[in-house]
Amino acid sequence: TQSMVKYIEITNAFQAISTNEQYLIFIADNVILVDICEDGNMKVRINKVDAQASAMFFNEAISFIPCFKFTEGDDVIIFTSKNMHFLVDKGGQFCPDYYGMKHELMECIESLEVFSDLNDDPKCKNEKLCNLVTESKVTVYFPDYLLLVTSRQQLINLLDYAVYIRNLGLFILVLFQLKRVSFKLEYRERDPQTRKIVQITGPWKEAILYVIKPSVVKDREHYDDIFNKQFTNLKEHKDLPLREFIEELCDKFKRYQRQVDGEYQIIPREKQKRFLERIITGEECFHFSEVGSGKTKVIMPLLCQIFLSNNTDAHKHLSRGGKKKDTLIILVPEHLLPDAKAQVYRHCLNLNFRDEYKIYDDILYLLHEEFKLGGQKMIFVTSFNQFKKILTFEGVCRKVMPHREKMLVVADEVDDFLDRDKLVFNICSNKANSFDRATVEYFHECSQAAYHGTGHRGKAYESSPNPTYWKELHAKFVAINAEIQDASKSLNKSFGVFNEQTLRHCTTDIAHDIEGYKALIARPFQSVNRAMPGSYYSDVERTIFLTFVILSEDTSKYDELFQNERKFITFEYWKEFLPELDYDELVYGHDRISEVVERHPRMAGGLIRFMYGIILRRMEVRDTSRSVNSVDIIFNFDTIGFTGTPFLDNYPTSDYIRRGRFDDIPPCIDRSFYAYTNENL
Repeated sequence: TQSMVKYIEITNAFQAISTNEQYLIFIADNVILVDICEDGNMKVRINKVDAQASAMFFNEAISFIPCFKFTEGDDVIIFTSKNMHFLVDKGGQFCPDYYGMKHELMECIESLEVFSDLNDDPKCKNEKLCNLVTESKVTVYFPDYLLLVTSRQQLINLLDYAVYIRNLGLFILVLFQLKRVSFKLEYRERDPQTRKIVQITGPWKEAILYVIKPSVVKDREHYDDIFNKQFTNLKEHKDLPLREFIEELCDKFKRYQRQVDGEYQIIPREKQKRFLERIITGEECFHFSEVGSGKTKVIMPLLCQIFLSNNTDAHKHLSRGGKKKDTLIILVPEHLLPDAKAQVYRHCLNLNFRDEYKIYDDILYLLHEEFKLGGQKMIFVTSFNQFKKILTFEGVCRKVMPHREKMLVVADEVDDFLDRDKLVFNICSNKANSFDRATVEYFHECSQAAYHGTGHRGKAYESSPNPTYWKELHAKFVAINAEIQDASKSLNKSFGVFNEQTLRHCTTDIAHDIEGYKALIARPFQSVNRAMPGSYYSDVERTIFLTFVILSEDTSKYDELFQNERKFITFEYWKEFLPELDYDELVYGHDRISEVVERHPRMAGGLIRFMYGIILRRMEVRDTSRSVNSVDIIFNFDTIGFTGTPFLDNYPTSDYIRRGRFDDIPPCIDRSFYAYTNENL
């Protein structure tokens, strides 16, 4: 199958004003500059690097592909864009209507996609692949020319590209990889409404069947011999000892890297090999290796490849004293997530030809009712908070908890994962509350007692259906009140409570400018009318207490709200709680609440009680909420992690709890892999 591409037409080119012979093209965050030379030839530069349009022969599997090749090297760039049109010979197999299909193939393939709606609630929806196509750039490295992508989006774009240039080999290779990163792909062979019109036929149907149901395809062995060469086989090392297996793996790892002057850019060093071995075999949870030692670009992808292998010795250690693992969860900080996904995709999609395994870049797939754990190996790449968030869903917990002994959690930058200020992830679903009058009174009594330190009055809650809850809530409010007075905690800035106590650590005159700081104080009822999941305010009870605190310490924040709501003060409420004030002036007047409190300080409690009830009824909360702690994950899952921070407490592994062990754990992570061995340093 020889490429018959005659020329490339690009429709989104910008012409330079100063000259008619220079054009600028933007594709997938890249810049292509085209200069027309005096002899009529073109000079092409991609991101300032000289290149030329070419039809490269990659390998036996995918044959020729129209692409761009660097002038001073052999690496190749494949651009996929709706603005690039490849004009082909009308007599060859690349003719657009050659296969007689009346529909474009991408319209006949659907994928189950997961996304978050405007309320940040996860949703699942079937989408045609043609609606998901965007632009992308894929670099293919000399000399192996392996198809290495860094995202699922690139695979969707390449599949559309293969259909467009009528390259069946490329289509099959991309579909093999897309199948591994998709939860559910559906192929509409016939029109879903009439069931009579055939939509997928000819070689395209044969290609799809070859990928998803090879037993019905003729000459399967011949095609297997061709495509098998595009995959790295790890199954041949099943019985090797772990150290020898790591050596073999690192030798194959070079094929995924770029060559410069005949040398691969990244070759795993001896120290990295020993660190990888230590992570797998070590009994402790967490391990240290200095910043820049290749934890994300070398250690983590190699660890994923070992997980996807069938090496007996490796999986014995990865079981961590429990059951054999079939699910690997890679946790990274939010800012490292794109790079982590790219590394796992690049190094793990083309392993073990025809092996059934999945790599997901979104753990929200667990929410789908048809998603099941087990049956095949799975890798999830997600962020710390996203993993905690998914564990707040009851349906997900019902899937995960019975299966957790077969799951292995790997945390990169584990010191960030265990950071005190980021330890707990709180979540509540936004919903208008239905607090009755008695409940609001209980919240006020509890908040007032904790704030003023008057102790818990059990008699005040005797008529409540659950007096124990209010006793526990009072203890929580007392702890929060003590927490916000601690000048050493940066948490104060999270909700903006500033007073003489929280500012006592300031040495400048601004410490006395309490009025200036009042402008920074948040109003919880406004800040969290729709609390973001994981935010400080998404703990409903914490927000309820902070509302009382700020009402008491900075009443002027609520002047505007009081003016709108004062007309609802009843005569009975005035008589019981605000007798010193003139009723008509209070209800129909224009004095601000801060002015009234300043003139009548003994009436502050009654005004705060009234405003507190108004605010609580406005808050969109449920009186049930969930939180997940990083330490919960360590205790419930077999967890390993690594970090560049040498000072970090160690934790008992899940195996300590599983076996009921009582022996001491290492007090701090092992720093023996530190680059600088000079103790004085």
